[in-house]
Amino acid sequence: MSRLPIYFAHGAGAGHQSSDFLQLFASTLIKQHARPVIPVTFDYMKQQEQTGKKRPPSKFASLVPEFIEQISSEEKVIVAGKSMGGRVASQLSQQSNVKAIVCLGFPFYPPGKQEKNRLSFLAEVSVPCLIIQGTRDALGKPDWVNEQVFNDHIEIRWYQGADHDFKTLKKQNLTQQQVIDDLSHLIETWLASHGLDC
Repeated sequence: MSRLPIYFAHGAGAGHQSSDFLQLFASTLIKQHARPVIPVTFDYMKQQEQTGKKRPPSKFASLVPEFIEQISSEEKVIVAGKSMGGRVASQLSQQSNVKAIVCLGFPFYPPGKQEKNRLSFLAEVSVPCLIIQGTRDALGKPDWVNEQVFNDHIEIRWYQGADHDFKTLKKQNLTQQQVIDDLSHLIETWLASHGLDC
């Protein structure tokens, strides 16, 4: 039996073509864990990649149906995303074919603006949801996130020393590949704990 595919959406500013992190993350899951990874590229990013001109993200309400359309042909899927892509993925738990959600660097709030938090996006999550957050992430720091109450479907794991882009401190002496190896292992272990390792 083949493993459930992960449909992975990019963040607001960098698509799959321009992000070394996203490319390495996908290739690692595919090569080391035989996990299919299908990139989800939103229309505004496709236009940006075609023209080379920076574009702001489309309105959030339009990104959700774009993601749903991408997964509509699959019987069972895992949806995931980096930053904004994870926020979109978190809105898909009501889709019958979505079995789990993985968010890398969830944007809990704009930098320094906890009062404008995005906790409401997580309130209705109804499938297992893993959020991996760097301890130096300016969009969701431990002292604030750990004070919040989340529903039972959501599990937060912290990656020591990482920022929002999972860049670590020099003193940690970790390569990007080592960080992604850690992330992919964590994701696969978590999926197995929910019976989704196939």
